[in-house]
Amino acid sequence: MIGRKVKLVVDGEAGDISPIDTGIPQGSPVAPILFVTYLTGMFDEVESAVPDVQGLSFADDIGWWVKAENEEEVAAKLAEAEAVSLDWAKDNGVAFDQGKTEGLLFQKKKGAPTAAIHVGTSDIPFNSEATCWLGVWLDSQLTLKELHAVRLKEGNKAMEQLCWLTGQMGLLPANCRKVMTACIQSVAMFGSEQW
Repeated sequence: MIGRKVKLVVDGEAGDISPIDTGIPQGSPVAPILFVTYLTGMFDEVESAVPDVQGLSFADDIGWWVKAENEEEVAAKLAEAEAVSLDWAKDNGVAFDQGKTEGLLFQKKKGAPTAAIHVGTSDIPFNSEATCWLGVWLDSQLTLKELHAVRLKEGNKAMEQLCWLTGQMGLLPANCRKVMTACIQSVAMFGSEQW
């Protein structure tokens, strides 16, 4: 990561080329490793400060989860975890995009949750619709109906493309089967172990 240069272009006007010796290139494979390594301290701090809250991270997605007796208790613990997270971020020069913050509540009772997570001056309601997290659609009762519908739609779309390849492009049956196994089944069945 030495010898890199950058040129800034704003409204079609290009600036001078300048050497850059900080940061890492966009898409670098080392980025997620550094991200998780850097944020480890936040997970430790939140988990020790807020009982029953645990962190979950995948690449640059962070989640806090807690098991509690009711939605108000869940909301209160998540709000506390968020407050500790934001304090840690401020002390360590990190900024989170609070516009991407969501609340998911999984419960046995039917109906939309009424509690909200208080974060600073904002209230984040629990999502009443299914939410996509890491490619899996989750609803509050974990029925996974939305996941099934999305995967079925994507599988049908992939199947139509395979039919086009077979009919228009003359794809041989043996190759058609390989494409079916490698592409269509993986698209249609993604997350199916959750069903």
